[in-house]
Amino acid sequence: MIRCSIGMKDSLFLPSWRQMGCFCALLSLLGCSFFAYYAGSNDSSLTAPAAFTSRYSLEQMKDFAFKNSIHTDYKPNYYNKRNLSFNRIIEDANNRFNIADNDVIVFLHIQKTAGTSFEKFLVRNLDLVQPCTCQTNRKRCKCHRPGSRSEYWLFSRYSTGWMCGLHADYTELAVSGCVDNALDKKEDSHRKRRYFYTTFLREPVARFISEYRHVERGATWLASRHMCNGRPPGPDQLPLCFDPEAGWGGASLDEFLGCPFNLAFNRQTRMLADLTLVNCYDTKSMDRETRERIMLESAKRNLKGMAYFGLKERMVESQWMFEQMFNLKFTKRLADWSKSKSNGTEISEEQMTMIREEVIPSPTATLVPP
Repeated sequence: MIRCSIGMKDSLFLPSWRQMGCFCALLSLLGCSFFAYYAGSNDSSLTAPAAFTSRYSLEQMKDFAFKNSIHTDYKPNYYNKRNLSFNRIIEDANNRFNIADNDVIVFLHIQKTAGTSFEKFLVRNLDLVQPCTCQTNRKRCKCHRPGSRSEYWLFSRYSTGWMCGLHADYTELAVSGCVDNALDKKEDSHRKRRYFYTTFLREPVARFISEYRHVERGATWLASRHMCNGRPPGPDQLPLCFDPEAGWGGASLDEFLGCPFNLAFNRQTRMLADLTLVNCYDTKSMDRETRERIMLESAKRNLKGMAYFGLKERMVESQWMFEQMFNLKFTKRLADWSKSKSNGTEISEEQMTMIREEVIPSPTATLVPP
């Protein structure tokens, strides 16, 4: 067992690879606990809390999904494996991120985990020789490599845009190879790149409540593709919880809890897992227990294979870890952007009990630290 004898206060002034390894171990345990704790929730396409009823019938939700899908153009992508994990980076200095070479930071943005704050920091608050070019009143910036006007070092919402789909998950970004193809198209050239996958996680109950509040204000994420094995799920596999023409603004928490196809359930684990291992969104081809176990183990393995992940509840430490890992410095404190709009949400005891039941792992979903 490795013992980390130096405190976080001291480590801020005496960074080292040993300390990074110790801190990463802490983050890994906390991060895996967060989404593993969430992974045991009832599969969103199988069941919903019995105490609440959905706003619409199953047939209506299938019709909504069909109505939405006919307006979307889907294109298959291909697989690639040129990803650098934390372990590979600390074991070999040659694997460290080099912004001037062919290295690309890829951010997997899970809803309501402080991802927006972090992405804004990446494009606006990094001390770079060639900073990202941002224009007033425009969200997207151009993050080109030093000395280049075409090559990008950052693949994210505020740099390249949602090129693999709105809030694309690990299956869409990495398994399909979309990132590689999208950058080839954007840069108008094909070359071999190294990818450094990153993400942010959050305590699951708080994240779930925050997503509800976001939906209540009108968010739908209708443009999300949920591509898997080259195609999106059909209306029978992933019905919509709301009419796409009317939206879901003003939905009650009971309605939010009552829809069995609500992707807020199990979101962090699902978005980190390789869904091709569980036949994508087809929940009828294997039993629920097997499906949940495979998704959980896949999510843990993929998280371990990432170069970095942060925790919303540990913004100071997450910023320090990123700066040490990528040899990049922020010009502001990320913790100043960590406020949540979900604080003060009124939730009954019955609702909170049901939310917790949705995020408590099943007895068979064992937590194995990476």
